[in-house]
Amino acid sequence: MTHSFDRTQIFSFLGLGALSIASVLSAFYMDALYLMLVPFALLFVGIGIINFRVLYYLLLFSLPLSFEFSFGPSLGTDLPDEPLMIGMLLLAIVYVFQNPASLPLGFFRHVMILALLAHLFWILITCFTSINVLVSTKVFLSKLWYVGSFTVMTAIVVKTNEDLKKVFWCIYIPLTVLVIQAIIRHGLAGFPFDEVNKAMPPFFRNHVNYAAMLSIFLPFILMARQWYGRATATRKLLSASVLLYVVAIYLSYTRTCYIAVLAIAPFIFVVKQRWIKPALLTVAVVVAIFCGYLAHNNNYLKFAPEFETTIYHDELSDHLASTFEGKDVSSMERVYRWIAIAHMFQERPVFGFGAGNFFPYYQRYTVTSFETYISDNEERSTAHNYFLLLLAEQGISGLAVFLLLTAVLFIYGENIYYRMKSDADKHLVLWLLVILAMVYVNLLLSDLLEADKVGPFFFIAIALLVSLDRREQKAT
Repeated sequence: MTHSFDRTQIFSFLGLGALSIASVLSAFYMDALYLMLVPFALLFVGIGIINFRVLYYLLLFSLPLSFEFSFGPSLGTDLPDEPLMIGMLLLAIVYVFQNPASLPLGFFRHVMILALLAHLFWILITCFTSINVLVSTKVFLSKLWYVGSFTVMTAIVVKTNEDLKKVFWCIYIPLTVLVIQAIIRHGLAGFPFDEVNKAMPPFFRNHVNYAAMLSIFLPFILMARQWYGRATATRKLLSASVLLYVVAIYLSYTRTCYIAVLAIAPFIFVVKQRWIKPALLTVAVVVAIFCGYLAHNNNYLKFAPEFETTIYHDELSDHLASTFEGKDVSSMERVYRWIAIAHMFQERPVFGFGAGNFFPYYQRYTVTSFETYISDNEERSTAHNYFLLLLAEQGISGLAVFLLLTAVLFIYGENIYYRMKSDADKHLVLWLLVILAMVYVNLLLSDLLEADKVGPFFFIAIALLVSLDRREQKAT
């Protein structure tokens, strides 16, 4: 059987081939290897025009596999997912304007979306008051393409349970492969605590990014198990995967993720008892009392570490013990930066220093008695607490807006859970809330909401909760 090609197909093929050759030659001639990505970018554009859903699933598949790439000392990105996010944002804008009915009815009027937009709006406001407007504008734009790719596009693409299954498998397959290879690489060295980071590159910066993604995706696996019958091979595979991920999280030696996994069952109990409001209020009161105590008469100075004994430890048991004793260098380095944030807040309490501006300025606000031997911060990492990072970069107003978003997500999410008529929808809402809870636990000791290994789950969960709520309201 013969197949004929029309003239347009032939010229398209020849044009793409010629462009590919020219891009490769230009990349080597100009010593700019990124030019080789040009034909792939055009190919993605073509696919996006024909069927953007393929690009959406490709983006999800790329999340575990993406790696950091630097074009220079001041310009870097995550490849290939960040360019895909930018493309998805543009596609989302065009598609929504052309097909407003593609989104659930009243999507942008939903209280969760309004709270998320308020968070975005305040970041935009602080761009104009920022110490470095360019840096803050970059952060705002990156936040936009996260929201566009994973909140708006998820609401457009994921309409049915079959769509949700595609979302799950697109992430599960590459991530599970990476989990297995990380365990093998770490295992070949005997699972040493002090060498865990060597098993992570190139797809994860360190064990924190790796463990955070695993702990947040674990509830997704627990949710997916319920889609398949007990005797099916797929159910058995996912059950085994739960054990695999728990073991992988343990071997990551990441304390925050231990807490996250242990918090799953208590959080489910809180939701089922309708205790979200008192739970949030209790947390707020405890934090307020603790912060007040530390600030009173400079009580925080009582916890200053001893420089010589505050070190990294080679064994997990010593690492955990030193955490409680205040002798673990990574823990005390966090405190060192948190104290700097308190002083930064005093200088710019309302608008903060601007998004993305913690690292360049925090050193001048530190207290030397809390300094550790890693305080030179060669990794250029930030606050290791997203809430305090907001306080430094967006002021008390930015933190208040994010806390409002947090309250809306969990309080209204609990209401959605109890409004669902079917058990399947109730289970789905519950697990989406668990995923959000895992994100927030990780944010207590990290600031990865704008990282491609964590942020997408946050925005996807919001989109699915809103879509489920609108669908339920439409049915009643």
